[in-house]
Amino acid sequence: MEKIENALRARGRALVVLAGGTTPRNTYRLLAGALTAKGVPSKRLLWLFGDERWVSVDDPQSNEGMARESLLHPIKAPVSTVISWEAGSGEPVDCAMRYAEKARAAMKDGEFDLVFLGVGADGHTASLFPDGDVHLSAGSSRPVGPDVPGLAAAVSSQSARGWRLTLCPGALNRSRAVVFLVAGEEKAPALRRARAGDPATPAAWIRGRTTVYMATRSALGPEAADYGRDVRHA
Repeated sequence: MEKIENALRARGRALVVLAGGTTPRNTYRLLAGALTAKGVPSKRLLWLFGDERWVSVDDPQSNEGMARESLLHPIKAPVSTVISWEAGSGEPVDCAMRYAEKARAAMKDGEFDLVFLGVGADGHTASLFPDGDVHLSAGSSRPVGPDVPGLAAAVSSQSARGWRLTLCPGALNRSRAVVFLVAGEEKAPALRRARAGDPATPAAWIRGRTTVYMATRSALGPEAADYGRDVRHA
């Protein structure tokens, strides 16, 4: 909440990138309550999505659908403030190229204010899978890596089990603040690698001007003993 308020004071708006999956759901509900309680005008908040599955927004697996239900609908976010991937129809590569243009237009000063991300058990974040290939244009692909050019790409991988759409590392790193939300003991090894900067772990490639890890004790593993409280939701 503080990062959003700082952005509003400094620039009159806040540009926020949302994570998908199930872990952020309660965080988004808490954020919606805080924004409503403080009377933050929803028209001054602009929302993007770090990645998306190749499904329509009304599909139960849609990251955008989850965010709309838990955060965007409760704060009555205007349609114009939600930058959708519009996934599930057409060609994934074309969809990613269009999203790159929308993200570029939204980043008026070249940075996101706040980016929420998760960490998978294999170390992936957004849809940057260790075994994935990114498709930046028709007929052109390369392995997922920290130096993938551009703002957005389509991703194929065995882990993803189908097409994914994702912001690229270079885009995600252009962030004033990055917050990783991590839950589940199966993610503890990947979280350790990410925090240590392991070059083979995609979550280690993303750093904002400030980077914060909000993790349950189970996700911290043995390191949990070094922390005084169990932070379940950012």
